[in-house]
Amino acid sequence: MKALQLLICLIFLFNTIARAQYRDNVWCFGDSAGIDFSNLSNPISINSSLNSRGTCTSISDSIGNLLFYSADSPDGLSGQLQDGKVYTKNHQLMQNGDSIVGRGWYYEHLIVPNPLGNNTFYLFTGGVTSYCGFYYSVIDLNLNGGLGAVTQKNVELLGQNFCAIDGLAAIKHANGRDWWVITKMSLPLNNEYHFFLVSPLGVSLDHIQNYGSLLETNTLRLNPSKDGSLLVCNTAGGYIAIFEFDRCSGYYTNEKTLEPERFGSFAPWYWDCELSLNKELLYVSSTYTDNDSNSYVFQYNLLDTNPALTRDTIFSIPQPVTGGLLKLGPDNRMYWSCAYETPSTFPYPYPDSVRNVWNENLSYISYPDSLGAACDFHPFSFYLGGKRTYYGLPNNPNYELGAIINSVCDTVTAVSSLSLVAKAELHLLYSVLWQTLFINASDLKGKRILVSLTDLSGRILYKEKGETMNGNFTKDLVMSEFASGVYLITIITEKEKVTGKVVKE
Repeated sequence: MKALQLLICLIFLFNTIARAQYRDNVWCFGDSAGIDFSNLSNPISINSSLNSRGTCTSISDSIGNLLFYSADSPDGLSGQLQDGKVYTKNHQLMQNGDSIVGRGWYYEHLIVPNPLGNNTFYLFTGGVTSYCGFYYSVIDLNLNGGLGAVTQKNVELLGQNFCAIDGLAAIKHANGRDWWVITKMSLPLNNEYHFFLVSPLGVSLDHIQNYGSLLETNTLRLNPSKDGSLLVCNTAGGYIAIFEFDRCSGYYTNEKTLEPERFGSFAPWYWDCELSLNKELLYVSSTYTDNDSNSYVFQYNLLDTNPALTRDTIFSIPQPVTGGLLKLGPDNRMYWSCAYETPSTFPYPYPDSVRNVWNENLSYISYPDSLGAACDFHPFSFYLGGKRTYYGLPNNPNYELGAIINSVCDTVTAVSSLSLVAKAELHLLYSVLWQTLFINASDLKGKRILVSLTDLSGRILYKEKGETMNGNFTKDLVMSEFASGVYLITIITEKEKVTGKVVKE
């Protein structure tokens, strides 16, 4: 019995470690700029291979070493339809890492680890304008001596009829292993959010939720809180709202609108938003408008009964300096990036001569949990080592977010221990005559069920949700539309997962 208990503890420890092996530790952004947060009390500037005015994302290993990063490429405004690039930890173009979908916006790229834990990763990209759609590429770091390669590129999840918002987001599932990836259709007067589940079975559209205000603009930023329980969003038209997010089901609830969307001369051109770590304060950046040549950083007190009335101007600066994205760093300081919009010329790419205190530094807030001046704003005070910034900062999710303890979805580690005691049985019988797979499962633990059929490459061909009946589940699955070959059937409940293999002749 002691040996069994020891084995269960080892499995639990192994799974816990496996789910916490990546970090948001190295940022790569702007014109060759970067930050290494290995020493949280003294982050240092580094050099990257980027020349990106906005979109960028990166991921590091468990001890903070950069693994790879991606961004829109220097030709992002040249008219090319596919212009993103993936770079290795050595800051070189990754094998097959060119021509990633994107058009040089700000939140188009996002890296999510494969929950299989096999050193592969998904790079999600959204087509915002001109070339629409929603896609993923696969990066395999087992190749090229750990430098990796892009093994699948621009796999279409949503086609050209779907133009994505410039606000791609990801939140770890309540089980601490899987991921929710969120995008939204950018058509005017639309509130259609798409939620993709990234699991060991692959990537699949889990559900669509029509929720919240009908929005006009495609510049919707989606920024989760560090614990994933809230998701704050804003548009250039002035909309600011906070949604509660259920990490188990992947659904929004309880929209709290701070300010409505408005246009024309009344549009405030809010550019980005970010919550403090304690979720009590919200920071919003803005750019200049027709009526106001200043860019701002505002603070809202979410503990107030009417947070919109608490808006406090933390900082303002006139053109040609233009406000960009906000990002809470691993050191718990909040960083703000600004571009220098060269008078009479478009500010991207910078001429080599355009160097100044505004584009060679980031601003930061020392204590984002503190109200008003106590937050300690430092304008243009983090020196980038001679490299330059534009509007963008990395769109990195919280890779270190764990499972919600005692949640109905905290089942990943429990599955292993349960299966040592009593394993459910799965019986599969394929009838050539009927072109039907008869699925019978017994002794299942849990009520809710997800059954899926995948090919050997992990591509999901069929998925259905349901409930068990006294621990049993049966399904007659017609397979006439599937080609001959080997397929995997997987059944997942709140408490366990069973898999079987079937051959279709």
